[in-house]
Amino acid sequence: MDSDTGKTTGGDAGVRLSSVSAVTRFRKPLVDYLISGLEENDKWVRILAIDMLGRAGDPRAAEYLKPLLVDRDRDLRTISAQAMDMIHSQQAIVSRSQPDRCASCMIRIIAEEALTQQKPRG
Repeated sequence: MDSDTGKTTGGDAGVRLSSVSAVTRFRKPLVDYLISGLEENDKWVRILAIDMLGRAGDPRAAEYLKPLLVDRDRDLRTISAQAMDMIHSQQAIVSRSQPDRCASCMIRIIAEEALTQQKPRG
């Protein structure tokens, strides 16, 4: 049973859904804690926090990492750019893994038909 929806899910998909749900719930306070680490005076604490934010993949962290992309310190700029790349790539994976809820929507069918008609026939 999925604790978020209360629905019973079967097989590996159910395990995967509950695992994702658990990780998501755990990630929120962790990301908040790591964001607070960006304010530390110790450069290496900040670098560790930046790296872990990137690995967590939470898109909320991006707004806190953006100012560091132009920081005076080259190490902070570099690790922030890497963290942003990690966040964007993880978000792309998540968006591809979610089911397309509009696969049979009328607007989708019309749009696909219109695109097909616009393609040059060769």
